[in-house]
Amino acid sequence: MTVFVIVAILVLAVLAYAASVERRVRRCRSNTAASRQLVTVELERRHVQLESFIAAVESSGLDQELIRQLVGARSWSKAVRDKNLGLQAQAAAENALSAAVHAVLSESDLHPKLRSNWAFQGPAGDLETTEKRIAGAVRVYNDNAYALAELRRSFATKPMATALKVVPPEPFVEHVDLVADEKPEDVPA
Repeated sequence: MTVFVIVAILVLAVLAYAASVERRVRRCRSNTAASRQLVTVELERRHVQLESFIAAVESSGLDQELIRQLVGARSWSKAVRDKNLGLQAQAAAENALSAAVHAVLSESDLHPKLRSNWAFQGPAGDLETTEKRIAGAVRVYNDNAYALAELRRSFATKPMATALKVVPPEPFVEHVDLVADEKPEDVPA
């Protein structure tokens, strides 16, 4: 009789643990999907705000090369999203767009007339806020994506994650492939 009780307790403990892992997997999936949607919303917001920002920049007298880079980066970003090329390609395009936006904003700081021009400062301020929101949304998405991927790798949760067909989501980061004899600067030789 005591063997039966011990086995029943063990079975109940295993079932409770499995239910706990299932809830955690579902919560991670939900959080990852919601945070991915947040990234999409913030990127859309930036594309809308870029219309008025580019119009203000074109009439500001800033370096035309910076403006061309901004317009080109915006076009590349839109093309990558329209073609659904994946998160790595989208991250590369969005990083290039952010760099172009920041280059224009940095250049505008050097022009005293632009600092007092509300037609420029309004869209520029909105865009700076959106850039910060994008960075935060991407950070939250990547954290959730890594947490879900960890459930798939962890010894304790891997069987349940496999049974629930968890596919680790792609992080929203740009990957740079290194040439065989090239090493990143921050890695010791």
